[in-house]
Amino acid sequence: MTVARALRRLPGVHAELARDRLVELRRLQARSRVLAGRIERLVAGHPLLELPGVGHLTAAALVARAGDPGRFRSPDAFAMLAGVAPIPASSGQTQRMRLNRGGDRQLNRALHVIAMVQARRYPPAKAYIARKMAEGKSHKDAIRCLKRQLVRTVFELLVEGSQQVRAAA
Repeated sequence: MTVARALRRLPGVHAELARDRLVELRRLQARSRVLAGRIERLVAGHPLLELPGVGHLTAAALVARAGDPGRFRSPDAFAMLAGVAPIPASSGQTQRMRLNRGGDRQLNRALHVIAMVQARRYPPAKAYIARKMAEGKSHKDAIRCLKRQLVRTVFELLVEGSQQVRAAA
């Protein structure tokens, strides 16, 4: 028996409110599917989709948040915008880097999603994580290193996609 069928049989204000919420949820799910389809069509054929761990929504987030990749002087500048570039935190004889908590958090999240998918399913990324952990880094630090590596590839693919758009126009 479905939830909707069970709610139809129940009397009272609570059941009525639950039925209304169920109708609203179904409406929102339909709207979500429509928007996801539009996004999928907009990013179709973008080079980012070839990168393991990048789906249509992640590619759209990267393209939207990065804007024109020509505005960055290098992949390092893009990494700084994404909050993936480590910040020097040295003092005296101690040389160390600290986590960058700044930057575009949505761009950082898109990179994090890619890194997590690759860490679970993509053999080269698994090997990279294992190598970093063998060097003494924690799993969290290894993921941060992977994100930093991914920024270079993502930046190159964003530039390639931007050039394709210019050539098509």
